[in-house]
Parts: sequence; C-alpha cells; structure tokens
Amino acid sequence: MIEDEIYRSSSQYRLWSYTRESLSRIRQETNDLASQRVRAAFRRARAAQNGATSGHDGAGDASNGGPAGAMNAEIETLTVDEELKIVEWGCTKIVEMGEAMNPRIPSHVMATATQYLRRFYLTNSPMTYHPKAILPSALYLATKADHFYLPLSRFVAELNGISEDDVKAPEFLLMQGLRFTLDVRHPMKGLQGGHIEMNVLAEEGKLNTFPAGKGSEKRIGIAADKAKKLLATAAQMTDAYFVFTPSQIWLGAMMIADRDLVEAYIGAKIESLAEVVAEQQGIDITAFQTKLVATISSCATLLQAYTPPEDESATQRKEMRRIGKKLIVCQNPEKVDIVAVAKAKAAEKREGTPSGSDVEKIAKKRKLEREKAQREGDVFGGDLRDIKDHRKLIEREVGVEIARGS
Repeated sequence: MIEDEIYRSSSQYRLWSYTRESLSRIRQETNDLASQRVRAAFRRARAAQNGATSGHDGAGDASNGGPAGAMNAEIETLTVDEELKIVEWGCTKIVEMGEAMNPRIPSHVMATATQYLRRFYLTNSPMTYHPKAILPSALYLATKADHFYLPLSRFVAELNGISEDDVKAPEFLLMQGLRFTLDVRHPMKGLQGGHIEMNVLAEEGKLNTFPAGKGSEKRIGIAADKAKKLLATAAQMTDAYFVFTPSQIWLGAMMIADRDLVEAYIGAKIESLAEVVAEQQGIDITAFQTKLVATISSCATLLQAYTPPEDESATQRKEMRRIGKKLIVCQNPEKVDIVAVAKAKAAEKREGTPSGSDVEKIAKKRKLEREKAQREGDVFGGDLRDIKDHRKLIEREVGVEIARGS
C-alpha cells in the first residue's frame, strides 16, 4: 500500500499520470494550437475560393448569402470545456458500439478503447479530428491490444456506414497520439481482489464494526456491485485514470458505495503493516492513513460528479446539440476526410514522387553517408564490380591488351 513498484514502472504511470493543474495546462495548449491551425486552414480555404470565384457573379459572395458567407465570417472555435464534452460524447458512443456488436465487446475492452480516446485528445483537438473518425479505430485497436480477436471484416459488418478503410486509415495517427503505448491498467481487477479480501477480513473479525457472518458478506457484495458499475461508467468518462492510480480508483468507487466499509478496510490494512512500515520506512502511520483517506475521498468526489446520459436534463442535451453544431462549423477543412488523406499519402509513397525539398534532403543524406564511409572505411569492403569493368580497368592500368592475347 505504500508503494506499488510494478505500477510505477508501467507506461501508464510514466506517461499518462498528471496533476489536475498539468492536465488543464496541456488541454489549454492543445486548444490554443488547434484554434490557430483551424483559423489558418480557413484562411487558406478562403483564399483558394476567392481565387476560384473571382470574375464570376456574386453567387459565392457573403452579401448574397452564398457559400462563401460562412467562409468569410470569423471562425468561433471550441473552448476547452466544449472539447471535453465532445470527447465524453465520443466515449459514450464507444460503449454503445461495443454493446451493440455480436459478440458483445467485453467491458474491459471498451474501457481500454475509451482510455485510448481520452489519451488521444489530450494532444489532439476534436476540431482537428472529429471523434466520429477516430472512435471505430480506437475500439478495434483495443480488441487487438486486449487479445479479443475479431476479424476486421466482421467488425465493420456490425457497424452501419463504417468501412474497413474508416477503421484502418486513422490507426497510425491514433498510435502516434497514444505515443505507441497500448497498455491500460484498469481498476476492475483490483476491485475483484479487494472484494475477496474484505470478505476474509470480515470473517476474521478484523473490520471493526463488521461482524463475521452472512450480513457482512451481503453488505460487501452490494457495495462491490455498485462500485463495479461506477468503474464502467464514471471512471471512464472522467479524468480518474489520469489523476489517480487503479487502486485509488476502485477504493474511491467503493467509498461511494459504502464509506464506513472502506475506512474499516484501510484501517485493517494499515494496522497489519504498521510495525513493518514504521521500522523500515520511518513513516508516520497516522499521517499516512489520513492522507490516503483524503486522496481516496478526492477520487470519490470526482466519480460522483459524473452525470450519466440518461440522467441529463433537457438543458444539458440542448447544450450538447449546440456544441455539436459549433464543431461542424469550426472543423478543420483540411483534416475532415482522414481516409482520403491516408490514401493520398499511400499513393505518393508508392509512386515515389517526393517534393523538391524531399529530394534535396535525400541527396544531402546520401552525400553525408558517402563522406562518412570514405573517412571511416567500409568494414565489409567496397561494392563488388562487374567482372567486365574490372577487366577493362586492368587493361588501362597495365597497358596490355589481355583480350587479344587470350
């Protein structure tokens, strides 16, 4: 309970753990950068459209209400809070997709896909890449990462209006956003182990006011069931994974279900470790317990703040529709069709038609490699020459016509 060395060595702890302040800062930076790029993209689109429509009638003029009207208006981009709501919407759609498929996608796989989406949108904005384009790829990537094999053809057959290209095209982009780390540590397994351990402690009479018997076992079971639902919903739709460890998350969910039970469990665990910890670590056990309970309480508060979609008010639903319409208007026009962009890049790669700057970079790189080889020498020897060229070289150097004498 003092230090989880295995978790601290994971990519989730090293790359995806933040304070609330650092999360806010990263999201604000992402939003600012995306807003700048969206406005720049619309300026380029306006310039191209103005060039194409110059000399024509006023069909594209803003004063006539033509299509250029929206292009010439100043683009109002999403705020950080609006982006968060869009991402949360995408997470709910992942759950809906997973539950509607046959076979149903397991809960832990859907949780992995949800975390992929949340991680991706830490450094990418919905204004740049709409969640609709990313979430099918996130769900399918999660099935592969969590070893729930499903052929791509069968996966897309379960989804209306989704092709194999729609799933494959954003995958590398998604992997970049995930920093090529696919491991997600979930609190569900911790809850299972904690449920069993609580029952054992209750039977041994170590949970203070919880007597051994069926009553305590039933109470623990009810709390665990409620916590399990919270881990599948509130924990996925909030920043819990970014701010707290898996152990803290499942204990926070259990605290919502039964606070007295969690405090008794923590007290029993601390008591069993008190002597060892005090001797080896020199830690004030009372202060440590107070800090631990405060941390878990903070996690519980975060989980409780989540409102399920079915409990949303009419005002909240109206707000989401407003944000959705705003996103359509401020969507980066150069990034809308991810499939088309991926196909264009693939075609360019196949045809081998790099741009002028790319040609210069390639030539410079080859020149540097040749110079380095000349300085250091090739440990495997030079390139093998054709035997005919080698024979002509000998003729020139020696001055003897070998061919005539043979």
